Formats: sequence, structure tokens, C-alpha cells
Amino acid sequence: MHPKTKNHPTYGTHRPIVRGTLVLVEVARLQRGDPRPEPRVLCLWWYGPDETAPDLSLLQRAYVRRFDLGHAFRFLKQALVRITPRVRRPGQADLWTWLVLAALTQLRLARACVKDRRLP
Repeated sequence: MHPKTKNHPTYGTHRPIVRGTLVLVEVARLQRGDPRPEPRVLCLWWYGPDETAPDLSLLQRAYVRRFDLGHAFRFLKQALVRITPRVRRPGQADLWTWLVLAALTQLRLARACVKDRRLP
């Protein structure tokens, strides 16, 4: 696999080759979903020492975590775009996204505190 080397010290020369293991996982049923008529293939890439085999449980948990974060950021950027202030720099947009994510997390954590209270 040839990684992107735009900011790599060897930019403009031959790209370094990164050796890894491609793990193909057949997903027959999701945790909360119905069984699929045909299994789907999930490709996971693992990089580590040549002597060691990849930990499949760790790969699966890392993929689920990355997938979860990706969808959270996608929701924040699409659904909350109407309240986004007009930022001038990408760094400001990133800070705004993290601020909204922190506020959303606080609201989700406080949900149990107001569970028994009657809404107006």
C-alpha cells in the first residue's frame, strides 16, 4: 500500500511501501439487525510486526468506534449546519464542531437526570 506522502519528508521521490495485513470479514448478521440474505464482506487493514497475527477482536472494536465517530460528525455537520456561525478558517470550524459535540454529549449525559420530570 502506498500512503499519501504530501507532507512526508520524501515528497517528490518514490513513495514508501507500507506492509500490512488485509483481513476480510463476512458479516452475516448485525447485532440488532435481521439476518441478511447474503453475507457482506468487510475489509479491515492492520499494520503491525510481521511475527504477530492481528487481534480480530481489537480490529472489530476499532472499526465500530471509528464508524460511530464518523456518523456523529456527519450528523453534526449536516443537521446542525443552520446554527453554524460564519467561521473564516478551517480551524475555527473544527473547534465549533468539537464544541457542539461536547454540548450534545452533555445533553445526553443529563438525560437521565431529567427523566422523571414533567416537560412543559
